Amino acid sequence: MNSLEAQQNARFAALDPLLPPIAAPPSPSSEPLLVTAGELRAGGLLTHAVHAPGSWPTLWGPSEIRDLTAVPGDSGAAGLAALLGAWRERLRGTPAGPDSACTLTWPSRDAEASAVLLAHGFAPMTCLAVRPPDPPGEPGPATVTVRRAEDGDVDALTDLRLAEWRYTSLVGTAVPRPGARALLRAEVVRSLRFSGLVWLAEADGVPSGMAACAQASPAPGDSIHGRLLPGRWGYVDTLSVAPAARGGGIGRALMAVAHRELVRPGTRGTFLFYHPANPLSPVFWHRQGYRPLWTMWIRRPAWS
Repeated sequence: MNSLEAQQNARFAALDPLLPPIAAPPSPSSEPLLVTAGELRAGGLLTHAVHAPGSWPTLWGPSEIRDLTAVPGDSGAAGLAALLGAWRERLRGTPAGPDSACTLTWPSRDAEASAVLLAHGFAPMTCLAVRPPDPPGEPGPATVTVRRAEDGDVDALTDLRLAEWRYTSLVGTAVPRPGARALLRAEVVRSLRFSGLVWLAEADGVPSGMAACAQASPAPGDSIHGRLLPGRWGYVDTLSVAPAARGGGIGRALMAVAHRELVRPGTRGTFLFYHPANPLSPVFWHRQGYRPLWTMWIRRPAWS
């Protein structure tokens, strides 16, 4: 698909200057998909993943994922529509339970592609958003104290992450699963031990919010390879404010501290994931200077 990839890279460059060139296939077991739209070709790679019960990925989406990496090239929206039609035909007769989905990730600024995906029953579920390496925003209210989290804060951090996950199960991709607290607690411990970029906000001495961040560089095999331009980025993994404390400037206070630490000389910017259906986070993140780069589309359950 070299010629298609060259065409797609040219289209991406014209669409959004922050889009990287197409990455290598996401899996050596990817299955090719080739179609024609009029006189033009379109291609793609299909992957199929089944996550084990009780695993970390199952907290954030269906356990069975069928994904298409689309490369419509110069065929544009018509080629994308042809790819989706061929994908559906290929899956016809394939068993697909309620805990399954078809997914496709596409540049957020491509409105024509959005229309095609909506017409095929996909919904925009997650956005990868980026922020330039600007100075941090205004700090939060003086009554809020933000400090680096410590080992003794594991329980408070876990409570905040659990509250955020439960809310995301209402407005995003998170799926209610048994054992969620234990998985989230293990992730809190891992973040404290390996990234060190975890902050706890306290209002009048009460834990009221947390931010877990990291430094990241796109590399083959990780989740951001092929999504961000090469270089060093700051990553905002989780921002959680206790439900009773929302609207009081705690999130703003946490991000003022986090951006001051993450935006260092040589950093391209910061990135995060949010859910467009969330009535709170899109407005907050746009005010913090983030804008969508990629949108992850999902169709539940998968075609069968």
